[in-house]
Amino acid sequence: MMEGSKQASSLEAFRKLLTSKDAENIPSGINEDEFLMRFLRFKTDPQRAYETLVKYQKFRKSDEELFSKLRPSALKSLIDTHVFTKLPGNDAEGRPVFLVDCKRWNPKEITAEHVVFLAVLFFEELSRSKECNATIMIDWTGFGMAMYRQIRLRDLTRGFSLLQGTFPVSFKAIHQVNQSSFFWLVSKIFFSLLSSKLRNRIYLHGTDRQSLAAHIPLSSLPVDYGGSSEEYMDVAFVETMYKNEDYYYKLNEHARKK
Repeated sequence: MMEGSKQASSLEAFRKLLTSKDAENIPSGINEDEFLMRFLRFKTDPQRAYETLVKYQKFRKSDEELFSKLRPSALKSLIDTHVFTKLPGNDAEGRPVFLVDCKRWNPKEITAEHVVFLAVLFFEELSRSKECNATIMIDWTGFGMAMYRQIRLRDLTRGFSLLQGTFPVSFKAIHQVNQSSFFWLVSKIFFSLLSSKLRNRIYLHGTDRQSLAAHIPLSSLPVDYGGSSEEYMDVAFVETMYKNEDYYYKLNEHARKK
């Protein structure tokens, strides 16, 4: 993490790279320095931070339907399902852990698009929290044909964009547990298109809880995964997200005006 004069000089160098159009794409009413620092924490080199900002803004502009709905209050009923959530504890490297829990995915009520909405919202909030690294855990229990049929090309495109550089978040590990037969079908399509760097960060644990615990401590894992945590959701993180409703409102209002 950058400190003091180095942070100030990097931020100044970053600002010099911004075009007038880039500056216009920073929503009014949002602290500009804090907004730009999200990208400098992700990539400390100003040029690389700028390149990430351009990708992020392009992603937002190209998918107004998604971002127009990106408000905690609008997604509360989905957040409460815990189909996508942040665990209270961190992994062995101190990184926050996000869980995709397919057994909580009721295909009659939740679509693949809904899961993407939640992922974008949670990762947006993570980048605001001054954290730029994350771990993902996917529990494939119950994933079947009904969910598979929901996945559209647009959902896959959004997923690729999210995981591969359009957000100022680096995904250091993707842990797969309780893989169903459909996992292998999805993996052939999805994981084969990921970058080699990201593919090398995929871990297959199946039902081996000791294997999983080597990466995510038992104190951080819910009891369903052999851990000791009674909680599935980081309540403080989610409450902070709700308190930041005004930030998301300004972000969405700015997008609609463009």
